[in-house]
Amino acid sequence: MTGAPVVHAWRSQTIRLRYSLSYARLFEISFKALVDPRPFDLNRPLVSDAPPPVTEVPDGYDVVMERFRLLAAEIPVIQRLPNFLRYAPRQTMHYYTDLRGGPARAFQSMSSKTRSTLTRKVRKFKEFCGGELKWAVYRTRQEMLTFHRLATGLARKTYQQRLFESGLPETEDFCATMLKLADCDAVRGFLLFHGEKPVAYLYTPAPDGFLVYEFLGYDPGYASLSPGTVLHYLALESLYAEQRFSLYYWSDGYSQTKDVFSTGQVLGADVYFFRPTLRNRLAVGLHYRTDRFSEWVGDLLNRLQLKHKVKMWLKKQ
Repeated sequence: MTGAPVVHAWRSQTIRLRYSLSYARLFEISFKALVDPRPFDLNRPLVSDAPPPVTEVPDGYDVVMERFRLLAAEIPVIQRLPNFLRYAPRQTMHYYTDLRGGPARAFQSMSSKTRSTLTRKVRKFKEFCGGELKWAVYRTRQEMLTFHRLATGLARKTYQQRLFESGLPETEDFCATMLKLADCDAVRGFLLFHGEKPVAYLYTPAPDGFLVYEFLGYDPGYASLSPGTVLHYLALESLYAEQRFSLYYWSDGYSQTKDVFSTGQVLGADVYFFRPTLRNRLAVGLHYRTDRFSEWVGDLLNRLQLKHKVKMWLKKQ
């Protein structure tokens, strides 16, 4: 196969560029891709450039994609290279929490003010529940089945599911993967309760040996009590104590939760090396311009002090 990567095993799959305007999804375009399957890895070297991993896109593919490339500095978002159109649309910080060191290390990277704020939120939720803080961690096959049943019932109420269909999945494939991970002690589920009622869930798989922040949701009726933050505090506290996993990976992109709970961050990007056909050039150009317009809309809402209000309105729909 002409131009096939030989450094390590690559995966053939369909990828999609998603075209969105702020919080609204518009459409997607699919491509046949050869993807570097390696997970996020802090030991990968930082690079100041991202040269193609192959001499050309292999026959039968639209694009070669490198995931989790760690960068010393930002690279051009779009760049024409010999035989390629390189596209790196999301060059953002990737957040992680180092769980090593046991309970004594828990939350020590935070300022005393931040720790005080978090413990106050936990205490407030406990007081709301009549002095009893009820939550649970799930890990075995049977426990994960119970977690999934309770969490999916809660997920249907969340704005993530109602607006974006991104709540905890209920598909057979997802459940099969979840149970396979449970059999290897490579997944954790967490639930926070008000009495017997689940009000927040957190799902964190560890397919590559470290936990990944994948799904979080909470009952919108409890939003004023910060149940997602409370559950994350309790979950991380238990993970520090458990010492089963060394890393909690928050993924990329800023959020207040990631900023508060993470212990480190590194610049990274998924880098696409497209075959420079007319279709691919048009798709990349449109994606780039849609992203820039979406950023402009977001900046405008920020300047008008409306972004938070729009987000809160969407959560209530």
